[in-house]
Amino acid sequence: MTFGYVGFMRWRFRGGDLSNHFMYVLPIIVPCVAFIFDRARHFSGATLLELTIDVAIVVTSFMRMMGAVPLVSGHALFLSYAIARPGSRLTKITAALVMLQVIYLKFFVWHDRVSPTTGIILGLLAAFAVRRLAPKTIARLTPLTNLQ
Repeated sequence: MTFGYVGFMRWRFRGGDLSNHFMYVLPIIVPCVAFIFDRARHFSGATLLELTIDVAIVVTSFMRMMGAVPLVSGHALFLSYAIARPGSRLTKITAALVMLQVIYLKFFVWHDRVSPTTGIILGLLAAFAVRRLAPKTIARLTPLTNLQ
């Protein structure tokens, strides 16, 4: 998937230096793949609400890449949702690491305060909705251990 994206971008923007673009876009692939595998593993037990919110977050994040969603950072939206919703430790750790990079670049390098803030708020609200409105699935996704 990574090589396909790099090849497409090299074909689309010939001769340009895309290293800064790649530094921002490529790291999110790791938590994205972890999220997809995590969700696929629990697909049969997920409620319709969970699946709808998952799809809405992922589609909105990808649409942002095309510029179709103003004022929302797709990276911040997806990563905050992946961190806050029930899921695997791998997904949460990789999303948190990439989120640190996104926050640094957006706030301190590009001086963009609006889109990451909006993305984080919407991602957290979506995760809150999944946690509150789909409790029986959450119990299956994050079982309590060592309760003896």
